[in-house]
Amino acid sequence: MNAYGLYFFSLTLQGIISPLLAIWLWVKAGQQPGMKALALFCVSIGLWATGQLAINLGDARISELGKILVNTGPVNAVFFLHFVLRFLGRLRPAHIIAWYVAALILMLGIAILDMGSLLPWLEFQRYYVFPAWGWIPGIFVSSLSTWAYLLLLMAWPAAAPKKRGQILAVCLAGVWGSASTLMFLNASFGIAIFPYSVILLPFYAVLLVLGILRYDMMAVNLWANRFLAWLALSLLTVAIAGLVLSLVAQTGFSPLAALPLWQLWLLGTGMLLTMLILERPMRSFMEKLIFPGAHLEANVLSNWRLQLEAAASWQELAASASALLETHLRQPMPVLLFHAGAPDSNADEQTCVICYRQQAQATHAEWHYELRHWEGATPSVQRVGAVFGALLAAAAGRLDQLLRYAEQEKQRLQQAHLTELGGLAATVAHELRNPLNIISMAAISCPPEVRNDIREQIERADHLIQDLLSYSGEVRLNCQPVDMAELIDNIVAQLRPTAMANGVQISSDIEENLRGHIDRMRAEQILNNLLNNALAMLRGRPDARIHIATATDQQMLRLRICDNGPGIPAEQKADLFQAFKSRRAGGTGLGLAIVRRLVEAHGGSVALIIYPGWNCCFELYLPKSP
Repeated sequence: MNAYGLYFFSLTLQGIISPLLAIWLWVKAGQQPGMKALALFCVSIGLWATGQLAINLGDARISELGKILVNTGPVNAVFFLHFVLRFLGRLRPAHIIAWYVAALILMLGIAILDMGSLLPWLEFQRYYVFPAWGWIPGIFVSSLSTWAYLLLLMAWPAAAPKKRGQILAVCLAGVWGSASTLMFLNASFGIAIFPYSVILLPFYAVLLVLGILRYDMMAVNLWANRFLAWLALSLLTVAIAGLVLSLVAQTGFSPLAALPLWQLWLLGTGMLLTMLILERPMRSFMEKLIFPGAHLEANVLSNWRLQLEAAASWQELAASASALLETHLRQPMPVLLFHAGAPDSNADEQTCVICYRQQAQATHAEWHYELRHWEGATPSVQRVGAVFGALLAAAAGRLDQLLRYAEQEKQRLQQAHLTELGGLAATVAHELRNPLNIISMAAISCPPEVRNDIREQIERADHLIQDLLSYSGEVRLNCQPVDMAELIDNIVAQLRPTAMANGVQISSDIEENLRGHIDRMRAEQILNNLLNNALAMLRGRPDARIHIATATDQQMLRLRICDNGPGIPAEQKADLFQAFKSRRAGGTGLGLAIVRRLVEAHGGSVALIIYPGWNCCFELYLPKSP
């Protein structure tokens, strides 16, 4: 391709790039100051380039039309001034309207007076040449452009750092544009030198827009990156094509060697441009095919947030999260929730999402997420996981807080209820004991068998009164270090005669030197309640056994009391520790409720658990240290 071919190619490229750039500016950045005026300026640059092509390559009628397009220079200059004034915040509508009117009058004068001629020059069939009196439009355009650049330079010292960079970019782009069009005037000056500088013109509008918007719109930097990549690959294509032609010429393969370099360059560049255009949609299609759910939409995020925040329990939250992620990714994706800190890194080998609380005992503990074994996913899929994990952690934190508040409210209501019940129980106990004492004294004159029955019922009533007072009264603890082996051995020794009489074997496995920081009297009450319940349930059963085991679990001591009795009916398990909800034969219905209240007063917990080899097993946690 010779210099004339490059000249026309450059103008063609400018005629295509400028309108596309103007459309993009109008759509993407139209709300930013001055961008619509800049878009019109880009359109004018494209029209100027198209006019030059029409003058040189068209017939006489097309050439005249091209001349009209080139003569739009005055309005183009006002577009640029409009942009600068709007960009600097100095626009006065009346003034800019006056400049537009002056430019239109000047364009009308150019058309009427025919300020310019189309003459042959060098090897151009027609070239736009300005006579001496035809420089009036040029003076107008140069004056407005110079004024606009002076305004930018005067605003530069007081401008913010970002705006300084934009002003500098506009000025440098202006220098580039002036240098590109300078040699266009060679014919008018009578200088017989080809206008090589016009070849650089296509980059003027691109540099101008990039310099202004690269600080405000990430999309501009993205397109600049693609453009530079395309330019670099195009130059590489030219180099490779030249090398291939040289090698082919030496091998004697004349048909390919005879192809002009510019044809190979156009072919290579066209193929390269096609690949760059198709690369992103093809990659997106493949990602959707192999990694479905790699893209997020606002309605999906909203649905995720609503579904996760609707969960009322940990099990419901885990199930809902797993279902949502599985539906979106179209593959099973377990979600695991941990309340007691981060899980072991090797705890689970499957691909999953883990959500855990950083500090198990913290009042306002932070929740975090981990995408386990997601290393093979694409960045977009990992981004989906990260967004989902953040929403899950937020929902877990919210649920954690709600459950804590619910538990606190439950305890507050329970305490208020117990306070009320305590007053009532004290009154009832006082009122009942007087009649019971009278009945007891009156029974002395009764026959022995009647007296025994009366005494038995009086003891039962007194036991009920004692349990009611224990359950409803204020729990005051005197916690001290207690040797657990010695405590349990003493209680078992007291109960062993009753156990032997009922054929019950009591065994124990007590960790040596295990000490608990507990109230000894209350601990004896806890153990007696649980062991007496077990003995009552085992009465009359063959091979009846009770086993007591202790161990250390972090900062707590763990105590298990298990028996091989009939177990707890399924319908009673949910309310097992509620007052009067479960009652063995001869019991008051308060034994397990008292156990829970005393254990929780120590800062511990009690639960019915499933333990292999036993039908009923209670597990207690009590503090080891203050």
